[in-house]
Amino acid sequence: MYEEAVLDIIKKEPAFMASVSGERPRIRPMKAFVDEFGHIWLFSRFDSKKVEELSVNPRVELAFMGKDDSVVTLFGQVKDETKPGTPQFRLVRDAMLNTIPEMKNYFGKNEEDKIVLYQLVVHEVNYMLPDRTVTSRVNLPMTYNPEVEVTFCKGGFCLIDG
Repeated sequence: MYEEAVLDIIKKEPAFMASVSGERPRIRPMKAFVDEFGHIWLFSRFDSKKVEELSVNPRVELAFMGKDDSVVTLFGQVKDETKPGTPQFRLVRDAMLNTIPEMKNYFGKNEEDKIVLYQLVVHEVNYMLPDRTVTSRVNLPMTYNPEVEVTFCKGGFCLIDG
């Protein structure tokens, strides 16, 4: 019912990504990219501390706020899909660079391959309007089957097998 609004916020607004490093929660600004299949991608410099942290604990939550103060949260796990030189890596990297031009600010000239690409395997989506009268939620328990994710389809949230 609210899929288009959720997708619009994810595509247009920056997110804050929460993760855990040891006993300490970490929150970092991130920009998500949604590909043509509805998969959500994130990037980081390969030498970032978060890359090491996410290799230990890949569970994350992304929080977005729309221009109208609506809120979207996504909970799931990141999968490191970094394979520089492969066609998929170049395809996703180039699409991200075209869609998120400010991404180039994180890298020096000719350093576009020095990134880690993460695909977010989404297990829970929450959407709340500013007046709190409407909330929508899709929940897939990670303990049941962590290989099943939520992807965004034109007709709504769809389950796909990983």
